[in-house]
Amino acid sequence: MARLCGTKLSKDSRKLQEKACHFGFTFSGPKKYTRLSPVFVARVPQDGVQEQTKSVLFEEKTLARDPMPVFDKDSEEPRLAINIKSPCPVPEEGIQRCREVMETGRMFRYGGLTKGANNEDQTVDDVSLVEKSFADTTGHKYCVALNSCGSAIFLSVWATLQKEKEKLDKIPGPTKVLTNAFTFAAVPSAIVHAGCEPEYVNCTSQFVIDVEDFEKKAIESGAKIAIVSHMRGRLCDMSGVAEVCKKYDITLIEDCAHSLGCDWKGVRSGSSEHGTVAACFSSQSNKLINSGEGGFLVTDDEEIAVRCILAAGSYEYLYKSHLAAPDNHDLFEALKKKTPNFSLRMHQITAAIIEPQLPLLEERYKKHRYNYAIAERRLCELDGIKLPGQLEGATGVGDSLQFNLKGRNWDEANAFTKECAKRGVPMEIFGAQDNARNFKTWQFALPPQDCETSYKHIEYACDLRLPLHLTEADVHSICDVVEFALEEQPNV
Repeated sequence: MARLCGTKLSKDSRKLQEKACHFGFTFSGPKKYTRLSPVFVARVPQDGVQEQTKSVLFEEKTLARDPMPVFDKDSEEPRLAINIKSPCPVPEEGIQRCREVMETGRMFRYGGLTKGANNEDQTVDDVSLVEKSFADTTGHKYCVALNSCGSAIFLSVWATLQKEKEKLDKIPGPTKVLTNAFTFAAVPSAIVHAGCEPEYVNCTSQFVIDVEDFEKKAIESGAKIAIVSHMRGRLCDMSGVAEVCKKYDITLIEDCAHSLGCDWKGVRSGSSEHGTVAACFSSQSNKLINSGEGGFLVTDDEEIAVRCILAAGSYEYLYKSHLAAPDNHDLFEALKKKTPNFSLRMHQITAAIIEPQLPLLEERYKKHRYNYAIAERRLCELDGIKLPGQLEGATGVGDSLQFNLKGRNWDEANAFTKECAKRGVPMEIFGAQDNARNFKTWQFALPPQDCETSYKHIEYACDLRLPLHLTEADVHSICDVVEFALEEQPNV
């Protein structure tokens, strides 16, 4: 339970206190506080959700703002001086490795440069090495490195269609795939790419899939494949999803593009412990790993792994160079001539960029959670917005923060985001007509009218990025800008 001395908590803030293992906060110190100069300890989830005693101390000398700044409508301040959309730079080790690879010209996925541990004449490519490292990171047996997370989702669906063909062929009509109504456009696109039809499931006010609607749509559609998308690292009730999938014999795929480092009741996002046949991760610029573009498919299912390795573009005997692949050459040989080559491989430069970032992940998680705790503490007290919080049982990383504008219309919402952007804090609204996360823009596969429930949750939902390079002072500047912009729009 959070404790605050001398400061009134808003209703949303009090609700946050009641949730265990979330981005909560505990205050200590003198009785007199201002909202902008607290000394507090923020409870940050680390190393398992059962442990609630670990804390990160915010020092007074760092957070004190005395005298408290005063702004008026003509002030240059508040303003964020750095670019909030700047992605993480590539570590020097990765830059050097890229140069080495480029100097050899061997940038093709199977252009091995590293001598094999058992046979020096059989070289190993950087992509195989990063596949092994990433599988170790997520705790899976097998990994396929690809050119994007979207490709990983497509291959997951395609491989499932092949493996479950006999069962699926008995179901009349097009193959339906259950998925979130609130997700990125790449998810339904991958479903369409695989020749299937999306069956959309509503989200809750916390932006996660509604398990009750998930079961309802499973019954109505008869779908035997589901893709659960963890938008912005918000995990749904995975225990409930797993139960529905088991009850109705549904193959589960997880879109973990935003959820690396997140877990549900101590079980990592994408884990096969929930019955997940394949999990798909991203290394696109705005993710916890930055290679510009890139993705990974991880699985513990031998047949899914073999089919995806072959379909990604492993022809002839190239599968033998994979380090995170099944050691079942008979299965590779049985399937390779029956498998189309979609050419979705990751190449050497991408792998060289990613490899040195993997050991940095734990520190990145801690930094993001630290900054998130500050932002959540500040923003949950503002009257003009509402923070939905994480679902109880879910542990996030916090590389972004979402809130809903209250008492708003579109003119006021646009004025708010325009004022924020003018002061260096650009953000998007999920429900905007040009936002690729708004299902109303997916004319290639529009959801039915019953998804209006989801639209009400995302219509005025603001998406605030919290990149790794932010300092504590930067986070406070961001919150100052949000508060100032709200005050400039009194009807919001």
